[in-house]
Amino acid sequence: MNTASSIFMVVTATFFLLLFGLPIFISPMRWARRIGWEIPDDTDLANYLGRSLGALALPLIILMYIGARDPWKYRVVFDLAILSGIFLLAVHVYGFMKKSQPLFEHLEIIMYAGFLLLTWYFYPCSPV
Repeated sequence: MNTASSIFMVVTATFFLLLFGLPIFISPMRWARRIGWEIPDDTDLANYLGRSLGALALPLIILMYIGARDPWKYRVVFDLAILSGIFLLAVHVYGFMKKSQPLFEHLEIIMYAGFLLLTWYFYPCSPV
């Protein structure tokens, strides 16, 4: 039945919804300020890009909740989570190397690496 895969998806989706998806979609500058980013005087572009990022994150999170109902049937959601994690990890490693992001973003490198490992670990098995 892949119960562990289902639980993993619900917990992970809720974590990303509360920590990233909703806050970035609703108020990107407040979220950025809280994690240590310097806020520029002109925030129009940053707000637009932040809300766009949140708008992309929310459907992925919703798909994670859908995938939790039947992980094997919706295993493509796990594939999507792995691919997203790889690209998010790369963005944060690049920012770390350029020294262009606050400490919280550096810590996200560990979080995304852990997310990737756990997603591979909880990848659903064939029910047959």
